[in-house]
Amino acid sequence: MSFRNVPRVSLRPRTLIIAVIVAAVLVFATGTPFSGATFRLRDVRDAAGRLTLRDMRLFPHRSVRHLRRSSAGVPRRGRQGGPGPQPAAGRPDQGPPTLGPQPTAAARYGWGIPVASDDFTTGRLDPRAWDVYQGPGQNHDGHRSPRAVGVRNGLLTITGRPDGTTGGLAWKHGAQRTGRWEARVRMNRACAAYHPVLLLWPTAAGGGDAPKGGGGEIDWLEVADDGTRQNADFYLHYGPVHEDDQLTGRVRVDMTRWHAFAVEWTARSISGFVDGERWFHTTRRRALPPGPMGQAIQLDWFPRDAEHTARGIDWNAPATFQVDWIRMYHP
Repeated sequence: MSFRNVPRVSLRPRTLIIAVIVAAVLVFATGTPFSGATFRLRDVRDAAGRLTLRDMRLFPHRSVRHLRRSSAGVPRRGRQGGPGPQPAAGRPDQGPPTLGPQPTAAARYGWGIPVASDDFTTGRLDPRAWDVYQGPGQNHDGHRSPRAVGVRNGLLTITGRPDGTTGGLAWKHGAQRTGRWEARVRMNRACAAYHPVLLLWPTAAGGGDAPKGGGGEIDWLEVADDGTRQNADFYLHYGPVHEDDQLTGRVRVDMTRWHAFAVEWTARSISGFVDGERWFHTTRRRALPPGPMGQAIQLDWFPRDAEHTARGIDWNAPATFQVDWIRMYHP
């Protein structure tokens, strides 16, 4: 366990006892041990500007400079990479668990009735709602094939093969200027070359690795790691087309289990959520997109990241990215 930029404090015995009890309750309630956790308290506050116990498990955004790489084809975003996917329990086509309701940002913050949604219960994708990619992959690496995208047992599944054959799709009903989007997802342990992504892309930008004419990009979930799927990242791109700025964030979470991720984009801020808890937030005005954005779901292949795959993970096993449902709400 490592602590960074945390001021030293002195605790009275009674306060120390209370802190230990609270910590024990959190571990019991969340099932998250402290071993291996990284805590960063810097600049993470609640709506009233106060640090909270929840913030101890958050990774606040940082600002970095990023050089985009050229690509082609279908709606896509720029970013360099990390890893791939297999659900912790069951085969990729296994249906969602029937446990209690998943905590969501929509329920916690009262987002109301979605203006568009898909629960993938019909056994096939509606071509009026989804545009499935066909063409070169990210950076011209691999191939995006409609055969890599399927619906079965109430789940949307994108499968990536060792040769770089993978898939992606754009939600025709999922575009608006400002709004809220939420999806319940999981992925498997697989080669680090595969990055599952939920993103918002400018509707007027066309395809490629960077939006034509600018307009930014919101990768509100990207998993780029060693293939173990124990972290989730947020990438907010803005600025010049081929040399953009980013605000990024990371939260520690087991992505082989089901989680509800969400993004809220308002006229003043952008926030990211997991299971109803906010873990990314910025009010930087120049980072906010200037126009409407559309929703896409992708499993991208970065072959040079394969060397980062953790020991014990089969590079040749298929990578899967599964979506139980996706919803869009007005701001």
